[in-house]
Amino acid sequence: MFTRFVASIPPLIADEVWVPDSELSTLCERAVVAITRLDATAGMLLAPLTGFLLRNEAQSSSKIEFVEAPQIDLARASLGIRASDNAKSTIAAADAIENLIQAAENQNPADIGALTTAHAILMKDDPYETRYAGKIRDVQNWIRGSDYSPRNAVHVPPAPERVEALMTDLQSFCGRRDIPALAQAALAHAHFESIHPFTDGNGRIGRALINAILRHRGLTQTAVIPFASAFAARRDWYFELVNTYRTGRGALFVEFLASSAIIVCQEAEASARTLGEMPSLWRETVKPRAGSAADSLIDTLLATPLITVESVSQRLGISNTAANAGIQKLEEAGVLRSVGRGSRDRAWSAGDVLDETESLVQRIGEHREQLLTPNVRAHLAAAGLLGT
Repeated sequence: MFTRFVASIPPLIADEVWVPDSELSTLCERAVVAITRLDATAGMLLAPLTGFLLRNEAQSSSKIEFVEAPQIDLARASLGIRASDNAKSTIAAADAIENLIQAAENQNPADIGALTTAHAILMKDDPYETRYAGKIRDVQNWIRGSDYSPRNAVHVPPAPERVEALMTDLQSFCGRRDIPALAQAALAHAHFESIHPFTDGNGRIGRALINAILRHRGLTQTAVIPFASAFAARRDWYFELVNTYRTGRGALFVEFLASSAIIVCQEAEASARTLGEMPSLWRETVKPRAGSAADSLIDTLLATPLITVESVSQRLGISNTAANAGIQKLEEAGVLRSVGRGSRDRAWSAGDVLDETESLVQRIGEHREQLLTPNVRAHLAAAGLLGT
């Protein structure tokens, strides 16, 4: 009979001193430059990039938890059209990420109220977790192992009666300004995952905390950095490096996050350039009459690539008939794709924008070897995770 288990109890870190070595400090500085440059692109040159990156982060973060849905299904869920549970969950993840990041602009990113609000948004429609949505757990949980006991679990978090004090301690750590922001985000994420304060959804909320800290510290003003796309490229690497934090080697995950930032920002800027060229390419294809509904609609598709007749009518201040005519012209030219289900749920997407979301994830995945610093590579090799 299973009668006892050993739980992992994270240390208190509110006053922990953390000083990187010179190599890691330089890597973090390079990552900060990449982040701030991408944020400037999103804020000044291409504002629609913000929504694009948010969708990308939510989709990749959900994918890490094996919650996947095709783009057309995600489009339906975004528009409130009948869609799969996975698609609805991914859209909920985007809303939760956005909520936590916005809250971090004016308060501590690990504020327990902000975290529980984001968790409620994420889990509100989950049939198995609804009663725990937005609540710090009051039961024991564990990662992997059996559904009935923590036998053979890879991580058993602290007992529920310890969680409140540990979360208050994490909040104090996240309020500090004497730690490099990127290192603070990496360590806070790993510490959050060690505490595992919710019954489910910890990974997605914990990854949202990374961007929330960057926003709170002023590294970003508008952009959401798509770290999850790097993590999803090799889940096993990501999980292993997060777990090293509990062995006292948190610097390895800081290195991984910093190198990931450089790659994902580089590729996100490439996506920004591609997105910026789309309206002119669409006009060349459609050749709309100046001032027509189709012409005006093209200017809005980067910011709102998912549309209905009613949303176009309201946005452009035109009749439904005119909106429908503009949509049909763009659909005939291949700029818009139907994502609706029958005549009652008519909706369209700017296919090129959604395709670029997939392209960004793929390109980041192709760079996965570049995510590894020598220290990280040596650790993963020792763990038997390279060459597999």
